[in-house]
Order: sequence, then C-alpha cells, then structure tokens
Amino acid sequence: MTARALAGGVTAEERLVVLATLVAPTADERAELVLSAARVGDWAAVFDLAAQGATAPLVAAGLRNAKVFDVAPTSVRANFETVAGAVADVNRARLAGALPLLRRLHEAGVRVVVLKGMLFAAEVYGDPLYKRMNDIDILVELADIDTVIEIYREFGMFSVSELLGKAPKARERRTHHLPSFVSRDGGLVVGTHWGLITPLAGYTIDYAAIWSRVREIDYYGVRASAMSHEDNLHHLCIHLPYYKTGLRELADIWNLVRFAGAELDIELLLAEIDKAGSHNLVFHALSLAELLVPNPLCAKVIDAVASKVTAFYRYDVARKTRSVRTLLRSRSTHTARIEKAYLEFNATQAPGEKLARFRALWSNLLVVPGAEAAKMSSLPADATVLARAGARVAAPYRLTRVFQRDLGPWLFPAALVKTVVDLGIAAVPRARRAGQAVDIDAFAAGVGMTRGQLQAVLDGQE
Repeated sequence: MTARALAGGVTAEERLVVLATLVAPTADERAELVLSAARVGDWAAVFDLAAQGATAPLVAAGLRNAKVFDVAPTSVRANFETVAGAVADVNRARLAGALPLLRRLHEAGVRVVVLKGMLFAAEVYGDPLYKRMNDIDILVELADIDTVIEIYREFGMFSVSELLGKAPKARERRTHHLPSFVSRDGGLVVGTHWGLITPLAGYTIDYAAIWSRVREIDYYGVRASAMSHEDNLHHLCIHLPYYKTGLRELADIWNLVRFAGAELDIELLLAEIDKAGSHNLVFHALSLAELLVPNPLCAKVIDAVASKVTAFYRYDVARKTRSVRTLLRSRSTHTARIEKAYLEFNATQAPGEKLARFRALWSNLLVVPGAEAAKMSSLPADATVLARAGARVAAPYRLTRVFQRDLGPWLFPAALVKTVVDLGIAAVPRARRAGQAVDIDAFAAGVGMTRGQLQAVLDGQE
C-alpha cells in the first residue's frame, strides 16, 4: 500500500508522526491522530519517518497513548520496540550514573542546572526514555569548574581531551564547556557547561540574569536546578544545530512551549534575545517548529524578531519551510562526522592512522554524499539531477558557514590549516617523538575499555 495524501500534500503517515510527538495533545489533536492512523496506507513509512527524525520512542509512546499502536503491523511494531529498547538501555545507564554524581555535586555546594533533554524528560515528558540521550548536559558556574573536575575524578571518570594528550580545564575565552567526561563503563557521558554558546560566536548571553532565574527542582529524588522556561526555550533555539533539524530536536521546542503555556513570559524572552543578539537563531528554530506544530506564542516571537533577521537567514528559513514533507526528512548529522574525524585525527600520531583520518575529514568536508547535500539544500525527493549536482557543489560552502557560525570566523579555518601542518609533522619520526602522542590502545586499557568500546562511546555522540 502507498501513502495517502491529505490537504496540502501532507500524507496521513506524515501527519500521524508529527501528532504522535505531542506529549499532551488536545482532544481535537488526539482525534486527528486516531483518524490519521486509520488512513495510513504504509506503516513502514511511519517507522521510517520516525527513525529519520530520531524520535521512534516518542512516536511509539504517542501511538500507544492514543491506543492505535496495535493497528500497526507486527513487523512495524517490532521495529519501534527494537529502537525503543536500545534507547532505554542507554538512557537507564545514563540516569543511573548521573544521579549519584548530581547528589555528590550538590553535597559539594555546586549549583548544577540540568539542561535540555535530560531535564525535559523529567519535567515535560515524564518519561526518561522518550529519546536517546547522548549525554547529560549540565550548567555550572565557572568558579566551580575545578571542583567539578575533582568530583569527576572521584568517580573514576576520564575526559575525551585526554585522548589528545591535554588535561581538561576551563578555556572560557575559546569555548563554553569542558570536553566530555566519560565513566569507565561508558554508561555515563557528561557535558559540563558554564555557558550556553561559544563566546567566539559573538552572542552576548546575560548569564547573571539566567542564574538569577534558576529554580530548584527534585530530579528523580536528587536536588538539582533548572533554568526558567524562557531561558530553556532560548537555549533550545541558539543550540539547534543548523542541519540537525529533525523531530527529535524540534519536538522539544513545541512541547516545552505547550508545557509552559501562560507561564511563558514572551516579553522577558524577547528582552533576552535582544541582549544576546540571537534574532537569527531564534527565527530559524521557531520557524521550523511553527511549520509542523503552529503555536501562537511561537508566532508572536517570530513576528517580533523578524525585522532584525539577516537576509541570509530569511532566505534560508524560507527555503527550509517550503515543504513539510522535505523538512520531516531533513535531519543531517554530517557535521558530526567531520567533528569526529577531526577528533580522531588529533588523537593519533601514527602516520598511517593520521593520514586515513585526514582523508576522512577533508573528504567529508569537500565531497559530501548526495543524500546529505540534498538535505542541506532542502531538496524535495523529486529534485532534478541538476539541482542535486548544485547541492553537492554548495555543500562545502554550507558546512564552512555553519562551522564558522559555531566556532567563530577564524578558528575553523585555523583548525583546517593545522591539520595539514600536523600531517606533515607526523611524517617526521623525530617530530613525532617530540609530540604529545597518545597510544589509543593503551589509553583504552588504562580506563578499563577495549579500543572498540572507547570508539563506541565516541561514535555515540552526535
């Protein structure tokens, strides 16, 4: 059977997947969800859409809550359950490791703000398994960073930066977070932030104001803190990766806004956006969310910031929001492949390994796979051969622009130049001996892992 188109060209399958991500649908939305399920002609397409958006567990939960999950064929239900089961295993390990760590940080007098998905799992969704948590992100005050690192050491955790021969420390002028810390069983990965976005990006976040609005919460029996709804929404918008724009990311936006409801202070949010100069990022994130799940609060913010949005963002957002069908299939993690290749390149001094990772880094940047390039250019499924060729030509420029947005205008090109220099150094035996080479196999053994297990931790990060 094939997908059946509804009004506006959206299929029953597409509408069903979007509606199933609503954590608290209205009576009308629930009725539409049930009707959409009855109209589905291709249940495999429902799973594929959920998987492409990295939100299969949430969609499955939404279908169950509406009592339509059993309508799906056995094979499709099994696919949902397999993905949800794998996510549950990862998330349970993350949470089990996080709670004693959060308790110890609280005992040490460190104010810990739980960020994004791990917070929303408790507050908004009431489900710690609603999506895969690559890590637990926390916000702490810069003055507490040394204490936090000491506590990580108490727990036997190691830092990813140690793969590069570098001790973890706060580099507040260059970044807003520590390198990830990982437990020795790989079950817990912690992202430790003192800021919400890199200082190199040029945005002015009022952290004193954010901390003044922080509220205490009971986090699964542990005392912790959370930002205000306004600051959480602002964070989601400025943190949204430019091309990783699937249901996994966008659902947090609309579910948070609906959860906050009348408590969301739009004027406060707009004041923080003005202070930060984040109009482009907020316009981008909320416009994508608004296309799929319209909300008057989001529409009000979009209208308020629109006059300060640059021409590039206006054009690109218009391109991305031309089609619901295309947006639902737009999620790309290609930038993560480049970041991982860069990390692995820096983590070895063996000439053969370094050359292989150099090739992987530069090929992923310059020769982008057609499917990923099409997503970056928001091409529809029936795009012409010429349009697809143009997307591949444009992809390196698009990637460079994103990395420069995230890292600042000079750091990304400097990092690329450094890879060429480092490759040359690695080819000189004497220079290799003088460098800070890390034996990855020995490092893995030292933290009680095999190299494969260590690689799996790195590969699990998007």
